[in-house]
Amino acid sequence: MKATYEGFEAKQRGSSKMPPVGQYVAEIQGVRVDKSYSGDRDVIVCMIEIIDGEYKGRYHEVFEDNRERFGNDVKYKGVFTLTPPIPGDEPWVKSRWESNLFCVQESNPGYRWAWDENTLKGKKVGINVRENHFKGKDGNRVVTTEIGQFETVDDVRNDKCKDMTPRGKKKLDEEEKNGVVQDGEFKGIEYGEDVTGKVEVPF
Repeated sequence: MKATYEGFEAKQRGSSKMPPVGQYVAEIQGVRVDKSYSGDRDVIVCMIEIIDGEYKGRYHEVFEDNRERFGNDVKYKGVFTLTPPIPGDEPWVKSRWESNLFCVQESNPGYRWAWDENTLKGKKVGINVRENHFKGKDGNRVVTTEIGQFETVDDVRNDKCKDMTPRGKKKLDEEEKNGVVQDGEFKGIEYGEDVTGKVEVPF
């Protein structure tokens, strides 16, 4: 057959996988305000990338690999949502909000949160990655990983963090035991503008 393009080179298909359960030093590379799933408040969606160790740059690698395989309609998986408390919330909502921002402050000497989400961009922070179990659209269990909470950079580097409990596993175990199937999906960030200068990412 006739060549269809120049510069052909046989290459093995990429196989980038999500970072495994553990703790990593990362950077907040993009920030935007969005509505919560319930629509009752604004939330801060952070685009995260690992910047140190074996899995440095892994979330971008996963995104680029997925985009090459599935096209532009893919999601960036390295995301974490900060949920500010509102009147009527349970105390744990305020505690989680404050502890996550404490980790950002402690990881960036001199930085103090002053209710301006744009100041989070470029800040270092530790991330605690856990398993997430959910039912795929085909009804089969999907096991991936997600960022569960922030940690301080020092705690990550000094191995002071504990692995988090897998999300959704206990519920799915029970549903499968009882023959219940519930559809779901991993929540990422939709395709959008370039915020890193490296690759057009969905943020």
